[in-house]
Amino acid sequence: MLLKLFDGNEFYDVPIREGDIFLLPAHVRHSPQRPQEGSIGLVIEPARPEGLLDALEWYCFKCGGLVFRDEIDLVSIVDDFPPIYEKFYNSVDIRTCKSCGEVHPGKEPPPEWVKL
Repeated sequence: MLLKLFDGNEFYDVPIREGDIFLLPAHVRHSPQRPQEGSIGLVIEPARPEGLLDALEWYCFKCGGLVFRDEIDLVSIVDDFPPIYEKFYNSVDIRTCKSCGEVHPGKEPPPEWVKL
């Protein structure tokens, strides 16, 4: 598994290999990537205080600018995330970077994005 981290300026790769444990500090933007079909990762998160919102964000592969953000009072990842993904994937307008005009590819990142 590869964990993409974003510090507000740069993206960083953290490879997490079989048997590894990685503790992610709170409020760090991250994107787990599983380029190996059939791979499994276990994520354990603390209970969230009532009213705390989660967010999904997509960034531009060309300039690094925020392309889209949607906040949600998360109840179920299985039920709550797919409508946000579909909203993003199905709209070229939403996927267009306001900073540079590049269109985010949606579900498939550029081939060089994930390297283990």
